[in-house]
Amino acid sequence: MVPSGIDKEKLLIQFDRVEEHLSEINRVKEKLREKEDEIFYSALERLLQLVIEDCLNIGSHIISGLNLKRADSYKEIFLRLKEGEIISNELSEKMQAFVSFRNRLVHMYWEVNRSEVKEELEELNYIKQFVKEASKLLWKELGTG
Repeated sequence: MVPSGIDKEKLLIQFDRVEEHLSEINRVKEKLREKEDEIFYSALERLLQLVIEDCLNIGSHIISGLNLKRADSYKEIFLRLKEGEIISNELSEKMQAFVSFRNRLVHMYWEVNRSEVKEELEELNYIKQFVKEASKLLWKELGTG
């Protein structure tokens, strides 16, 4: 039985947004390889923020749809997903670290430097893993996989 709160179409749209943002990140990274320019770092910062927010939206929707304990903060979204055995402990910790980075991008952007952006770009495999694990849940809940 599909939980009444999970909207398959909404999640599919969010999964697509993650893929779009990851693709845009790769295009900007290529431009950065061609020419070192501050504008590319600014674009990467914004795209990192957006892809993290996409994951937050996915996580929030899953928590609501499965009636998991409410998350009182962005970091708690990934803690609740771990507690609900939706994602692994390692993935939960990494996604919480992404949330911390996102918060710095939004609230203390002047303190974020290029090396931090580069470090986060090296960790995007965790975003892909999150989508994979969340997708797996979706297909399981819908009885198609």
